[in-house]
Amino acid sequence: MQQQEFLQLIDKYLNGTASAEEERLLLDFFDSFQSTQGWDESVLGVKEQLEAKMLKRLQQTVYQSKKQHPPKVIRLFTIRNVAAAAIILVAIGAGTYYYIQLNAKRSFIANSTKAIKHDVDPGNNKAILTLENGAKLVLDSAKIGTLAKKGKISIRKTKDGQLIYAVDRGNDAATNEPITYNTITTPRGGQYQVILPDGTKVWLNAASSLKFPTAFAGNQRSVELIGEAYFEVTKNTAKPFMVKVDKMQVKVLGTHFNIMAYSDEAEIKTTLLEGAIQLNNGSKRNFLKPGQQGIVKDDNVQVIDADTDEAIAWKNGFFEFRRVSIQDIMKQLSRWYDTEVTYEGKIPDDEFVGKIERNVKLSQVLHILELNHVHFKIENKKITVTP
Repeated sequence: MQQQEFLQLIDKYLNGTASAEEERLLLDFFDSFQSTQGWDESVLGVKEQLEAKMLKRLQQTVYQSKKQHPPKVIRLFTIRNVAAAAIILVAIGAGTYYYIQLNAKRSFIANSTKAIKHDVDPGNNKAILTLENGAKLVLDSAKIGTLAKKGKISIRKTKDGQLIYAVDRGNDAATNEPITYNTITTPRGGQYQVILPDGTKVWLNAASSLKFPTAFAGNQRSVELIGEAYFEVTKNTAKPFMVKVDKMQVKVLGTHFNIMAYSDEAEIKTTLLEGAIQLNNGSKRNFLKPGQQGIVKDDNVQVIDADTDEAIAWKNGFFEFRRVSIQDIMKQLSRWYDTEVTYEGKIPDDEFVGKIERNVKLSQVLHILELNHVHFKIENKKITVTP
């Protein structure tokens, strides 16, 4: 392909006028650059910037298609050797788009028709609520309606799987009662939503827990988090909301944000979508604006511009990967599918970009990944990763 033809195809692709054959030709050509070697920036532009534009355009195309024919698996890119190379889109469902090499497509279709002996279902809404007296309520099997009541505080489960704490506002006695704490814990393969006594909404990801008072007394609202959660905090300027995560504290008045703080992750990531928050890590203070992420590692805090869609993809029902290793992907899969992961041999150091719905079986996710030079074996909820 000549450079001028390539530039014309890029323009047509980005403005949505390229035919299916032209799109395939463009992506095949783009795939041919396994590194930036041979890429003339003075003519073709900065490769990483073009990759970002193509990804955005592909997202728009898929979302438009999804409105008519919702796919189960939306797309998967792979970036070999930390350079944009193969672009792969796999979608399950009629009317969706396929940008894959022919042999990869045949492989996926063949594998997806085989019976999987040791497949694993995706996670779902399940959690355990531990009351102040140590009693435990299994929320996924608990009845709909009032689960417990103490004084003016009642705990109710809705048909949508929410847990709601309600305080009788007609009587101030609730705020004068001794403060007691409850803890909601999601297992591996579980998630849950809780509405706290002040109306704050919290979504818990898998393998997470939130400790909170049954009523917010005093001059602040304080909770403790392990794992990952998305918060929509009810605004109250007279009573700041505090989230404690290990040695770090997040202070807010009213805002939307996500905290990822798993013990097996090297960093704690706080991503702000709306409002303003203050990160307190030891003696360090950092303020976040919407669209920013605070990364805490050891005693250091770094504030960067964030991809908010990626940060809360789990809450919206997706896995979303932006230049991550297979090891990072497997951490997410192991939590959601409640599996153990082991590695054999030298695993490729490819990075992945992609988005997959979380409500598909584990085998479907692994088959997509297998199009990209890694292989898997599932047995007794144990995944073995090989080259």
